[in-house]
Amino acid sequence: MSSRAPVFKEMTVKDIQDYLAERRSIILPIGIVEQHGHHLPVYTDAMTAEATAMAVAKRTGMLCFPVITACFSGGTLPGTVNINPNVSGMVIAETIQSLVAQGFRNVFLILGHGGSENYRSLMNSLNLLLRTNPAFEDVMLVFSPIWVACPDFVKYMKEDQDWHAGLVETSWMLHIAPELVRMDEIAYDEKEVYERMLAHPDNYQSASKPIDHEWVIPRLTQSDDVKVGVMGFPERASAELGKKMFEQAVEACVTTYTKLETERAPKYKEIVFEPEPVVF
Repeated sequence: MSSRAPVFKEMTVKDIQDYLAERRSIILPIGIVEQHGHHLPVYTDAMTAEATAMAVAKRTGMLCFPVITACFSGGTLPGTVNINPNVSGMVIAETIQSLVAQGFRNVFLILGHGGSENYRSLMNSLNLLLRTNPAFEDVMLVFSPIWVACPDFVKYMKEDQDWHAGLVETSWMLHIAPELVRMDEIAYDEKEVYERMLAHPDNYQSASKPIDHEWVIPRLTQSDDVKVGVMGFPERASAELGKKMFEQAVEACVTTYTKLETERAPKYKEIVFEPEPVVF
């Protein structure tokens, strides 16, 4: 147990050298700057990831890297910064490569932002990093999206279709940064648009083609009728629920990271490989 989380951005070269002499683990929080309705700040996902990472760092003594926000949203409302998901994957991979070159050997990534394109690209980049770079033969990469570490997060998403800027994220922010939450300014899109997005989180998009044929790749854009982008039930949020979910995620990460750090083998060893069935 550490009295204070070791924070990378506050350390000097010597501080980091001294840390590496004792330990080779680092936590990387990953978020984004994107639309979160009228009641939450555009930095919500970044703050969620960073607060979780800092809490885990404090309890484990692991070093916490500054939050990375170079990610892809797909939304286009003011305040949203879209980085091509392929570039995003490369930025994170290059960051990890630099840290590995310095001596880090256990890299724990806490993902605070989902997004279909963003998630797939990041996983591809991490897989290729391990597959193609010989320097990673003794490096462990651990990928832990917040929703995987927090069963209640998944519960509300699956059972209530609370996808984005809703009950979960608003509650989380009421716990970690209540001064930034504007409960009196909660707004929603028109009923038909709102219900469409609740049915599937990617329904904020519209698709078009020059000709409607299955071989033609569609052009996806955010639908013009999306004006707010809330996909969930922020009016039900509470700081109590946010505290419960936050502590749940932190506890899961602390327990798992500690186990992985202490029980890992020095080098990679073969495991059972079962690729997904080929589907045509």
